[in-house]
Amino acid sequence: MLHEVPDMNIKSLLVVLCIGVLFYPGQSAAFFELSESKKSYVRVITNSPLLYSSPRNNCNTEICSELLSLITKAENTIDFAVYGLRGQDAILEALVDAQARGVIVRGVVDKDTSNQSYYRDTHLLEAALKQVRSDYKQDLKTSRYLSRKNSKRKCARPSGHEGPLQCFERKGYASREKIFFKGDIMHNKFFIVDNMYVWTGSANISDTGTGGYNANVVVLMKSEFIAMNYFIEFEQMFNGYFHRAKKKLKKKDIDVDIAGQKVSLFFSPQGYAMYRGVIPLIRSARKSIDVSVFFLTHKNVSRELVLAKQRGVSVRVILDATAATNGYSKHEYLRDNGVSVKVENWGGKMHMKSALVDNKHLIIGSMNWTGAGESKNDENTLIIRNAKAAPMYEKFFNEMWGSIPKKWLRDEPMAESTESNYSCEDGIDNDFDKLIDSQDKECRTVLVN
Repeated sequence: MLHEVPDMNIKSLLVVLCIGVLFYPGQSAAFFELSESKKSYVRVITNSPLLYSSPRNNCNTEICSELLSLITKAENTIDFAVYGLRGQDAILEALVDAQARGVIVRGVVDKDTSNQSYYRDTHLLEAALKQVRSDYKQDLKTSRYLSRKNSKRKCARPSGHEGPLQCFERKGYASREKIFFKGDIMHNKFFIVDNMYVWTGSANISDTGTGGYNANVVVLMKSEFIAMNYFIEFEQMFNGYFHRAKKKLKKKDIDVDIAGQKVSLFFSPQGYAMYRGVIPLIRSARKSIDVSVFFLTHKNVSRELVLAKQRGVSVRVILDATAATNGYSKHEYLRDNGVSVKVENWGGKMHMKSALVDNKHLIIGSMNWTGAGESKNDENTLIIRNAKAAPMYEKFFNEMWGSIPKKWLRDEPMAESTESNYSCEDGIDNDFDKLIDSQDKECRTVLVN
């Protein structure tokens, strides 16, 4: 689904002209006046998990084809920051072709402290493109100096859980297994093309992301002001400053008006996206909050959702089935306090990190609603107030909500089992236990309520 709105705001145009001269001194003001005279826009594109029964290596989804079109039409530059690459040859080939025809192509990807990527084909980006860098060295520095001292515990550790203890509302939360630091995550998924277009959102460049299967939402924007700020963020990472080492754009207000829509941009961790963006918007809600999120472990945003419910706001949350098994998940806390939470049973994941507030304000980005997402990882979050795409997004959310049986308002389906559609025949490890489809005993057993 796609929604496009032209930009006619003169004030934002003047801001872009002035800032453009400062940051691009080699370009004349006339260049910016010419390019910004063309209409800017915001497009919101959703990918429904209800349309796919397995991951796809092709680029037939709208979120992928729009990105592919951008890359194919690039004339001068492509700068990208992606978590990794898996099974998306069309995107890789388009980047290689762009480089071959003279487009300057640069990228940053995620690596852990072992210099490994989560997605298996990430090394192909590094091999085929001349300028791709990672956060590996930054992760080593963080690992070397990371304090391992435990804070005083003010709550009881849940039985059988050995991970770092988190206390919230007098209850202890922890992962079942110990967690060893493997590096903070460069978790962005954005492309900047010709210093004018930005493609960004929750979709990884993978067979389950841009290939389909997972629920995702991306934003495609034409705006030199927005592109310039993404460029500043990209340059920091490309030059070796990742995670908490980033200093530029710290707590900066990055706002622009596009056709009556106020677009605000937050980079993590220096932008404090939760405290300066998401939480204030939730506090402003008067009628409704619809949340679609992969991980929801952030203590303060969970508390704000409960407070919104208590003041009469309708609050609905769709959570991923695998994420519901996370020892830090707050979905039971939300349920205990009257918030309606459905855990998906699609097979594909609820991979979005978004919300619709009062049926008119959108939150879209790469940041899971977690403490690490806000304070450690490299992420980007957009808040679009008075979004023209809000009615389309509301319909999309309602379709997803209606597809999940009411029984999962009270309980959670197992992510790889006969409880979750297609999960036993999709060829992937949905619950990350290293067992696929029929190898998993839950796929060989007819489950009874």
